[in-house]
Amino acid sequence: MQGYDVIIIGAGPAGATAAMYLHKAGKNVLLLDKAKFPRDKTCGDAQGRKAARILKELGIYEGYANLDGHVVYGLTLSSPNGTQVELDVEHRNNPPPGYVHKRIVFDHYLYQCASGMVQSRTFEVTDVIQEAGHVVGVKGKNEAGKEEEIRAKMVLAADGAISVVARKFGLTKNPPEHYIAAVRAYYTGVEGMTDRIEIHMVKSLIPGYFWIFPLPNKEANVGLGMIIKDMNDKRVNLKEALVREIKDNPLFAGRFQHAKMASEVKGWNLPIASYRRKCYGNGYLLLGDAASLIDPLSGEGVGNAMISGRVAAMVAAEALAKNDFSEKLLQRYDGLLWDEIGPEIQANYRLQKLGKRFPSLIDKVLEKASKDDKFRLTFEKMLPYTGGREQIGKSNFLKDQLGFAAPEEI
Repeated sequence: MQGYDVIIIGAGPAGATAAMYLHKAGKNVLLLDKAKFPRDKTCGDAQGRKAARILKELGIYEGYANLDGHVVYGLTLSSPNGTQVELDVEHRNNPPPGYVHKRIVFDHYLYQCASGMVQSRTFEVTDVIQEAGHVVGVKGKNEAGKEEEIRAKMVLAADGAISVVARKFGLTKNPPEHYIAAVRAYYTGVEGMTDRIEIHMVKSLIPGYFWIFPLPNKEANVGLGMIIKDMNDKRVNLKEALVREIKDNPLFAGRFQHAKMASEVKGWNLPIASYRRKCYGNGYLLLGDAASLIDPLSGEGVGNAMISGRVAAMVAAEALAKNDFSEKLLQRYDGLLWDEIGPEIQANYRLQKLGKRFPSLIDKVLEKASKDDKFRLTFEKMLPYTGGREQIGKSNFLKDQLGFAAPEEI
């Protein structure tokens, strides 16, 4: 029965990232996933600067940039009244700040990189092993379908929104106002796509949105997402809403006139980071979706998941050096992680609440951005990846720019 320094459950972006950083730290790591790669993952498929920075740090960005995908330099936004504005994140003479890669492509690349560094196995974890109140390994079924136990000094759980470890310790209970439901399908023949992702704040979904993310050969990842509480209150069927918006919304109807659905419509739930969960305990850490790290405004999770993998690896290496896997030490992970991702999450949660309570505000912001270049440039600096987004969620910005003072409780 072989023992490891660290077992990582889940070989998606969070788990693969953690594995690579721990390898660089010289640790004996086992990376487990119940699926064989390549495998699909229902998602919007976009990755931004957060992911790029980590890929560069790991030395695997060049291969990533050559994957089959679509470069992204900015985004097109539309407001509930149909006002559209095109916003840039980076000049086109510079490297692209983001890509849209299908997750079956992106995750497989990360898995290949990680499994080239650490030992990896197909293994379905069903429970954890505990001794003296500490997690010291996992139980589950190996590739042959036989029950097996594997031990390690600590466990990193990057096994998604329904994480075995998070459920084991009662850490999966986000309230419905802190969960997003989403659906997506692939379409071919979509007209009018550029090197920008598209986010459309259609009236029926506020503060959710409809998206079109460009892929090669006129293919697109098309979907919509909505807070589950709002979806239930308004009795919205997301699959029906997706088809309806494509057919009836004047922003999309012409562009999809000759488009064809190239996949089934798939749905999934996303626990969002506006509800801060406990993500550590004796002998374990929770990463990515298992820790509820989805952005509350954009619904994007890959960047924060990879950040959690990097921070978890750093704290795990410290725990191994000190031979201390107590909750007291591992709590450092929570503090370091939220120091990095917390300000943007808090700002975006304020924006989400503003959009929900005052949808006309979105119309005002985009109307001014479409007419006032100076304001548009200021607004661009507050986009994802660039920092400074907290300013737009503050009442002084709204009052100064739009004559609209947000209530202080926002």
